Amino acid sequence: MALGIGWALMAGGVAHADSTGSDSAQSAAGRSAQAGSARAGRHSAAGPSAPRSGSRPSPKADIPQPAAAKPVAVTRKATAAAGVAPAANDTPAEPRRSAVVPAAAVANDVAVTQTVTVARSTASPVESVNAIINATRTALETLLHNARPPTLPPPPQLLLSLLAWARKEFDSLFPTSTRTELTTATEPTAAAAGTLTSGTTTVVIEGESLTVAPAKAGSMYSDAAASGRKALLLSTNSTATKSLSLPSATGLVIRARGDQYNGAPVMTVSVDGVVVATTQVSSTSWTDYSIPVSLSAGTHTISLAFTNDLRQSAANDRNLRIDKITVIAAATPPSTQTPPYFQGADWLWKPIVANPIVAANSATWVKYLSAANAQHVADLYDSGVSLVSANQITASTPRYDVKFTEPWGSDPFGSYTVAIPLGLNLPSGSDRQIAILDPNTGKAYGLWQASYDGTTNTWSAAWGGMTDLSGNGIDSSGSATATNIARYAGVITTAEFGAAVAANTGINHALFISSDIAGALFAGPATKSDGTNIAGVTTPIPEGTRIQLDPSVNVDAIPGLSAAEKVIAKTLQTYGAYVGDQGGARMAFVFEVASDAISPTNPGAVWTGAGLSWDYYDMADIPWSQLRVLANWDGS
Repeated sequence: MALGIGWALMAGGVAHADSTGSDSAQSAAGRSAQAGSARAGRHSAAGPSAPRSGSRPSPKADIPQPAAAKPVAVTRKATAAAGVAPAANDTPAEPRRSAVVPAAAVANDVAVTQTVTVARSTASPVESVNAIINATRTALETLLHNARPPTLPPPPQLLLSLLAWARKEFDSLFPTSTRTELTTATEPTAAAAGTLTSGTTTVVIEGESLTVAPAKAGSMYSDAAASGRKALLLSTNSTATKSLSLPSATGLVIRARGDQYNGAPVMTVSVDGVVVATTQVSSTSWTDYSIPVSLSAGTHTISLAFTNDLRQSAANDRNLRIDKITVIAAATPPSTQTPPYFQGADWLWKPIVANPIVAANSATWVKYLSAANAQHVADLYDSGVSLVSANQITASTPRYDVKFTEPWGSDPFGSYTVAIPLGLNLPSGSDRQIAILDPNTGKAYGLWQASYDGTTNTWSAAWGGMTDLSGNGIDSSGSATATNIARYAGVITTAEFGAAVAANTGINHALFISSDIAGALFAGPATKSDGTNIAGVTTPIPEGTRIQLDPSVNVDAIPGLSAAEKVIAKTLQTYGAYVGDQGGARMAFVFEVASDAISPTNPGAVWTGAGLSWDYYDMADIPWSQLRVLANWDGS
């Protein structure tokens, strides 16, 4: 601790200088700037509560407002001194620390100085504060004696200033606001099973969920670059442990970094009490350390030990930091479960192969798709789809002879009547889409611009499409979408989304998107296109094109990613998304209208609870530059 006292006392404060010249790694991490993503919906850049503004140029073209600038999260990093590898007998260098700095006063333009030396006691907070007060009192007495004439403030003001400063120093000695001691065991906050592209199950254990012994050696702190924006700091020799049920596994991936001082921190990894690896954590940024292990399914205890603590000062302090542990399970065969509908739609239900054929224009299209001003939005309400699943239809569900208002051909439903439950939640936006799976008729129906007349108890729509419930997912009569893809296909349902959030996985089918770079050309599964290249790019993308997020991206390691964005990202890695329509956003994903949705700013708890706060929410944290556009998803 270093103390400087000067005419700052006149203003009721005491000048304070830290002898290390920089913040400690712990305090710097604790004060890391937290910056969330700036969101811009079509309502307004003001935020979720702002009223909706503007209108679309056509029922199928969503024109978003420009995205607000996304603030950058800035993390203060402590100065780290890199040195040689640690010796076996490294021991803490300073059980008691002291600092020497002159305290100065000025009288009649003549500087009067007094050196103050204070030993910082590690035994007791009271001893430390008493030492500060006694040393400062001596310095003040000397300054008062030497200053001619004495122009220091009166003793009461000096005392108040001194006490305020002493409290500040006390807090710096024993901080509580930026660190949380881990004194009790907690359940893993993100230890959830998920399905990867290869059919592999993974379990993620967040560092802050580990139990540390001794407890005071570990603390949780905020880090914008860490998973969940939190991480575990081991500041002295200690062990962090977690016991939990695991599938059979082939490896561990530990995301860690080290505060370097005369060498790197050493991390010893044990499973069920047996050491499986010892490694130096020489990286000062988050790095994955892969460790091969062979685990049978069952309960296991994973331990990480920090074994070579060394500290000379706050700026010269060796520490180990843990973000998370990923348990890589043994590969399991892909699921052979029969799809619940459109069983003939391999394009919808089958995962993308490991080595698909990438389109020749992929790089150009990805540049468009990931442009700085491009939005990647969730159509939750106005352009969402009101779904009626097969299990919602019973013998008592009302049936309607839907009337179509556009003169685009003969009635696409023919003599079929459509089952539509009473009280179906249908937004009042321009699209008003409904998709119905009817097990009684064996048909799937899609309606566009649907409307109910309560006076006559009738349903009408601008147009619609119909196909076999067990078929290939392409409308065979009429069309409910611009590409003839059945309206139910590719929509993200509330049920599957909620299950995916709970399991930290993607959902099990490809997604449907609209885009403002969709052109007049089309490719299967599309059988037609309405694309007009709204954005005016040089090379528009054909409707029916399948887009994939690079499956090598570690989605769980992306900082700031919401639960909803993780679901979308993981689904894009495994199944991708089809350009099925044109619209005003670069990529607009189609979601089911939730039963409790009441407005664009209140689209339903299942969405808002996972981070999609309003209709047309911009999912800005997904790494869109890591997309690739496929020419053939099955490798043929």
